[in-house]
Amino acid sequence: MKESILLTGCNKRVGHDLALHLQQSGYQVVGVSRNPPREPISGVDYQCADLTQSTDVDALISHIKQEHPNLRAIIHNASLWLDDTAVNIDAMLALHVATPIRINLGLSELITRAPRFDIINICDDNATRGSKNHVGYAAAKTALLNTTLSFAKLFPPTVRVNAISPGLLYLKEGSDAAYQAKTVKKSKIQKEPKAEPIISSVDYIMRADFMTGSNLVVNGGRHVR
Repeated sequence: MKESILLTGCNKRVGHDLALHLQQSGYQVVGVSRNPPREPISGVDYQCADLTQSTDVDALISHIKQEHPNLRAIIHNASLWLDDTAVNIDAMLALHVATPIRINLGLSELITRAPRFDIINICDDNATRGSKNHVGYAAAKTALLNTTLSFAKLFPPTVRVNAISPGLLYLKEGSDAAYQAKTVKKSKIQKEPKAEPIISSVDYIMRADFMTGSNLVVNGGRHVR
């Protein structure tokens, strides 16, 4: 039986490319997205769910228990980048904080019985420095980063819990050349890397044998620019 990986936020961009990579690497991917995928990948077990809603989270946990007992990893990639209205703040805290906690606890039996299990939180390098324009998003992503430490302490050593904090991955769709040039110059390595930093970091974490409770920063050297 193939080992399964639960990947939230798999509809587009990083999530889609990471799902394809994991599927091609021999894993059974359980891909979760709010809407049906734009470009579905053959063989992926797609589950449409609004992960800000408790009933959808409970249904997902039940599905994994019933259909994917050979779970190998969970990658919490689903994300919302919204303005700071009351409704949006509640949604971002639910998706980035409450839902990963509930999934980890709800699947704890599968997680702790595996010979080796990885939980990977996709966080945000910019969020850990705060954001005057997106306070709720920054707070939620920082809280997700903190859960990395908590679950690394909670689970046994067979469970490796780590985070990845990327900087720029994709330029805004439809942005002009001036915006793009200004944006890439914020990093020492001036380019639009797309999904590659996440894919290579996931591969490294899942092979690493002496790493838990850590945060891989892949920001192109923005902090030294």
